[in-house]
Amino acid sequence: MIIPDAPRNCSFNNKSHMALNLNNWFSSKYGSRRGFVLTWWYRLLYQLGAYRAYCQVDWPSVERLVFVCKGNICRSAYAEAVARSLGVKSVSCGIDTQNGVPADDDAIRVAKSKGIYLKGHTTISLQSMNFNKSDLLIVMETWQAEYLQQKLGGEYRCTLLGLWGNPKKPHIHDPHGASDSYFEQCFNFIEDSVHEVTKKVR
Repeated sequence: MIIPDAPRNCSFNNKSHMALNLNNWFSSKYGSRRGFVLTWWYRLLYQLGAYRAYCQVDWPSVERLVFVCKGNICRSAYAEAVARSLGVKSVSCGIDTQNGVPADDDAIRVAKSKGIYLKGHTTISLQSMNFNKSDLLIVMETWQAEYLQQKLGGEYRCTLLGLWGNPKKPHIHDPHGASDSYFEQCFNFIEDSVHEVTKKVR
């Protein structure tokens, strides 16, 4: 009989549709399922008291913002461009990159739609950066802060950009390779957070 099979097929189709919708939601809001888990895990740790030291910044002594992410082709590049557009001295670099790589094509396109231009941006590696004592290093993820502390020996001040946004997010998931909707959401959060930071240094 065909009729008894119909409910089972319908149920399977409904579950497939629900799974697809869920995947789309993860993709648009967090970049991926992994992005969802990491975002909420680090927000929980922050609520439990972790990363509060990164909120302790002597703002009057900050003369330059140094935005740092993994590749310097999306997040830190955009953050630098936003800060510069607000008249604040800023640079950016990447922990795992080489010099001279252009910004990500999707990042260029999404940034342009928001009035920020990354077309002329090229990467700078962390190793080739010249830091000053008056710099504030601003990272996108907790592992990046820990890496900088190990690499630079705690010689320079560091904070997490997401701790200055609303809501506070110690982890800003990498939009590289993600959907346009997540790119836009990520860049909106970065822009809002940079605005809050620049208010403190101007």
